[in-house]
Amino acid sequence: MPAPSQRRSPAENPFRVGGTVVGRHFTDRAAELKRMAAALSEPQAKLLVYGPRRMGKSSALESAVLRLRRKKRPAVMADLSATTALADVANRILQAATRQLRSTWANVVGDLVNHLEVGVSVVVDPGSGHTTLSLDVSRRNAPLEEQRATLGEALDAIDRLARAKRKTIGIALDEFQELHRYGGADAEWHLRGVIQRHKHVGYVLAGSKESLILAMTAKNRAFYKLFELLPFGPIDEEHLARWIDSRLEGHGVRPDGAGRRIVELARPRTRDIVQLARAAFQVGARRAKLVEGDVQRALDQVVDEEEELLRAEWDRRTALQQNVLRAIAAGEEKVYSEAVRRRYGLRGTSYVASALEALIDADLVVKQGEGAYAFDSPFMRRWVVRQALPDVGILDGS
Repeated sequence: MPAPSQRRSPAENPFRVGGTVVGRHFTDRAAELKRMAAALSEPQAKLLVYGPRRMGKSSALESAVLRLRRKKRPAVMADLSATTALADVANRILQAATRQLRSTWANVVGDLVNHLEVGVSVVVDPGSGHTTLSLDVSRRNAPLEEQRATLGEALDAIDRLARAKRKTIGIALDEFQELHRYGGADAEWHLRGVIQRHKHVGYVLAGSKESLILAMTAKNRAFYKLFELLPFGPIDEEHLARWIDSRLEGHGVRPDGAGRRIVELARPRTRDIVQLARAAFQVGARRAKLVEGDVQRALDQVVDEEEELLRAEWDRRTALQQNVLRAIAAGEEKVYSEAVRRRYGLRGTSYVASALEALIDADLVVKQGEGAYAFDSPFMRRWVVRQALPDVGILDGS
């Protein structure tokens, strides 16, 4: 434990939830980081990382890339989550390459231009002041066949650059499954061909839409047996609880075992747990300790802060879907049973099945086994407990 004079001010919250987190704000994942870094530094390696949202995949991927760059090994990470066209993917990759490889090769922009066979403009990044590359915006509206070729050319250029420099370049593509949304199966097959022909690149692809990713890697699909697979699940709960307590203690708040309670209330998604830990720190910082009930108060604080978003999500649901959410929030394990359907007004089993399918598609509910369902977000569940369960005679006893 740090000496009192070494502790940071309680005003500095030791937990981060915005964007990716690295360094001291990142914990565990040693095995996953090792595999990612190894794939990114090995020519022709192909690793696919998949798991639920908010588990920390993006942070782990960025940490692996940074680990390699600290060792002077070139690696690039591109986030594809907000892309809406294959041309966007090509642009993201080229811009990430010029930005992240500049520390390795000062003239990376010129080098890539020399290796590209597609027209690009050299523009100034207003954020950094450095030059970068950009495809003409008209390519976003080009036929899909042309956009696929542009994406392939962007990746080919990086492979040619690696060959010319006699280096292996790691390419990490986060939320890669988005290309299926606007490129379809043809984009998957095209990307497979591009990846297979590269001799000087190591690939790590990561994604969070598990059902789609598993379908994309199934037999007769483009990515079947192309990648090594790395499932990305929850962090060990005991480790996470100890880490939270340590972070609290090191920043002047005595935890008294709060880490375990935080994990219990917000599991299994890492981001949700860290978000609750962040709120708990704010509660405990006032008196430099956390006491019984503070973690529950922190949970309610998060729900209060997100009230508008949570209520809007509730209002978008049909009456039947709302009733299914009530049943799940109440801890009902047999939502198809006659007793549960009668109590919550769920009508027939086929209606319940349709409602559950819609809630899963909306990322509000996850299936946990045969007939078992849970909320995707602990904050949405808490909102329903507080705001909607009283309608069926269940009062909040927290």
